[in-house]
Order: sequence, then C-alpha cells, then structure tokens
Amino acid sequence: MKSLVKNIVAKTVKFALLSAIAIAPINRAFSQKNKPNSLLWKIEGNGLQKPSYLFGTNHILCEGDYSMPKKVKDAMETTEQSYLEINLADPNVGKEMQKHMFTTQPLSTLVNQKDSLFIDSILQTKLKTKFKQVENLKPLIIVSSLMQTSLPCKVISLESEIIKANKAANKEIKGLSSIEEQYSFLEKIFKPTDLVPFLKMLDNDQLKNSFNELKTAYLAEDLKKVDELMASFYTADPEGYRNLLPVRNQLWANRMPAIAKEKPTFFAVGCGHLQGKEGIIDLLRAKGFKVTPVFN
Repeated sequence: MKSLVKNIVAKTVKFALLSAIAIAPINRAFSQKNKPNSLLWKIEGNGLQKPSYLFGTNHILCEGDYSMPKKVKDAMETTEQSYLEINLADPNVGKEMQKHMFTTQPLSTLVNQKDSLFIDSILQTKLKTKFKQVENLKPLIIVSSLMQTSLPCKVISLESEIIKANKAANKEIKGLSSIEEQYSFLEKIFKPTDLVPFLKMLDNDQLKNSFNELKTAYLAEDLKKVDELMASFYTADPEGYRNLLPVRNQLWANRMPAIAKEKPTFFAVGCGHLQGKEGIIDLLRAKGFKVTPVFN
C-alpha cells in the first residue's frame, strides 16, 4: 500500500496543486467583448526602475498545442528572476508536498456506502486502485490523477518550460506561495462532497468538453472568456470561487510590488488569476502600477 500511495503521489501531487482551474464543468457559450487579448502583461511605474511581466499559464495543455511565444521568451530574457505560484524548481518540493497531502479523516467516512462503491469502481477502472488504498489522500490529488487518464492527449505544463528556460539562463526561480499555504486551499476549493459529482462528469465526457473550451479560450489568449468560464462554474459555490481565485489573487498582488521593486521579475500564474474585478491585473493597477497587454 505504501508503495502504491508513493507512486500516485509522484505522478500527481504537483499536478494537483496546479490543476484546479481545469476541473470546471462548463455548459454555456459566451459572447466576445472588445477587450485586448493577451496572456502577457507588462508592469511599469510606481517606483519600478525596470518593467516586470505577468504571464497567465495554463496548467494543463495538450503536447503540441502550444509553444512558448517569442514575446514570452523575450520577457523572461529581460527580467532577472521568475516567480511561479509555488517554487516547483525547489529540489525539496516533493518532500514538502507529502507533508500536506493527507486528510485528517478518511474519505470513505465522509460518503455513503453507495457513493463509496461508485468511487471504488471508478478508481479500479481508471487507476487499477481501490478506494481503500487512497482514502487518506486529499480529494483533489485523487482527482488530478484521474484527470490525467481521462484527458484526450498527453498533458504538458508551461511551468516546466519556464523552469527550464530560467535554469539555462542561470536565473533564480521562486514561489509566490509556500507549499503549505497553497495546500491550505485544496480542501476549500475541492471538498469531499465534490468527488462523486466530478466522477460522474468523467463518465459522460463533460471533462473533455470543459478541457476543450478552456483550451480554445487560452490559445486565443482570451482572458475575459476564461474568467467567465470560471465564474460560471462556481455560481453555486461562491466561497469555493473566492478561495480558488480572489483570495489568492489578493495575497499575490500584495507580495508582487516588493518583489518587482527589488528585481525585474517574470511572474507566471494560472491564467484565471489575471482578469476580472478582483484579478491581479486590476489589483496591481489599483496599487498605482501601469499594467498593459503585450502583443506579438
């Protein structure tokens, strides 16, 4: 059992921290508005000697769908360090994550017998794993592993590309949040009661449809649509939405000014964090910074 849990952790724990934005089931279309479309934003003014940049990543993309644009590579080259949501380049990140991945109460005690049997059947089919063997893991970690087996492609992470580029240039990589802080949001974002509805969504291909909608919006650099997609999912769970985006946006926007004033910095966070009234772009503007889109 220990080796099985260790194997699941090795494959999924990083993915779990980075995948909340992509688990949303979406079922309606949205109209375009005349807003500048860009995933990369330049941060200037308010005492900065040199500009910093804010880039919206997509934590799960199909291999071959996306290559890092020149404008993003240029922004990394002109800055002196990079900040991700958490420091995934830290060699101790895996050990630190393992400290926070377990629940205080087995998941099997939080669902009824019918749902427990349903969860077990899905896990055995998708992961060749019994529910009893992973019942002490936080739900989002289990979900992340299931997502990797259910998406229609081999998944890549832009964060790994950013880390590779910074290491090649001998530049430092840090995190806006600690592992402990990031993990503290997992159960607030995805609760045990969300597990069964999510697994049912897996069975009817809703996840693949949601993945494709988010991917389409991302490749079009349409942050407005990404924001609408996220907000629509959480209409029934406003507290979950606040913990997923606005609360963390505030934390990061409060930390970014001091970081950018110390060194010109390339910030890379999930694209859902950028747009909206409580998005990082508007929060930085409210602090007196000039934040403008960077086009190809």
